[in-house]
Amino acid sequence: MDRFLSTGINIEAFYRMTASRDLENRSRTAMSFQPPNIGLDFSSAAVNAAFREQTVEQSTEKKHTWHCTKNTVLMFYLVLMFLLWIVLVSIMFIYYSNIFNQMNELKKNASLIQDSTKKERETWQEDLTMVNRSLVNEIAHLKSEVQSIKRSLGLCTSCPAEWTRIDSSCYFFSSSHQTWENSQKECTKMSSSLLILTSKKELDALRPLIGNKRFWIGLRKDNRYPWIWVDGTVPVFTNWNTGEPNNSAQREHCTEMITGGWNDLDCSNIIDYICRKPTIC
Repeated sequence: MDRFLSTGINIEAFYRMTASRDLENRSRTAMSFQPPNIGLDFSSAAVNAAFREQTVEQSTEKKHTWHCTKNTVLMFYLVLMFLLWIVLVSIMFIYYSNIFNQMNELKKNASLIQDSTKKERETWQEDLTMVNRSLVNEIAHLKSEVQSIKRSLGLCTSCPAEWTRIDSSCYFFSSSHQTWENSQKECTKMSSSLLILTSKKELDALRPLIGNKRFWIGLRKDNRYPWIWVDGTVPVFTNWNTGEPNNSAQREHCTEMITGGWNDLDCSNIIDYICRKPTIC
């Protein structure tokens, strides 16, 4: 039995040794393998050049692949940046469009407020003008009543020297020629004003003294009214000649009286004038 076991062990060792030798032989064969002789000299320059060309081609292909990949990535980022730029521009456009619309709305509201304020101011000015006109007329009326009362009591009966008394008024007929402005200044120096006519009766009483001469009277155009007396009252009596006033050459803003009839005339003309004031009380 022991002999049999010993024989088995020896056989196993033999197989192990044989396998080890086969493995070593195979390794040596692989290491010492030489390509078959097919007529090519692998150590020649042509073969080496061919292998180098193949290596260069492989390297070139790798580089080309890398460049393509790099260009693709770069293109991707460029497209991404372009899209982001479009989004940013769109957002800015919407933002500034809203601001522009708000500014236009504010301008529109400001314009409406300005127009409304202007209309209100014009309305107030018209109201104040009407009130002022009413007060001026009322004051003139009260003064006239006071003078009438004084005259009825015999308190106002005289006029200065060189003045002519007709009823309760004194009249001065100038002997020198002046412009309308200077005529009014001369009358003011004598505590009077250019002639203010309030009725046909008063005009008829003056006709004999007027004759055919030309005289300035106290009627003139105003920025607020077509015609107004020097005391601020609006005429309640007029005696314009036919076709007058015609504002010839757009310069006739003052009034002259010729034999009782009225004519608009350039204020810079030089003619006589008539001053008027109440009798002395």
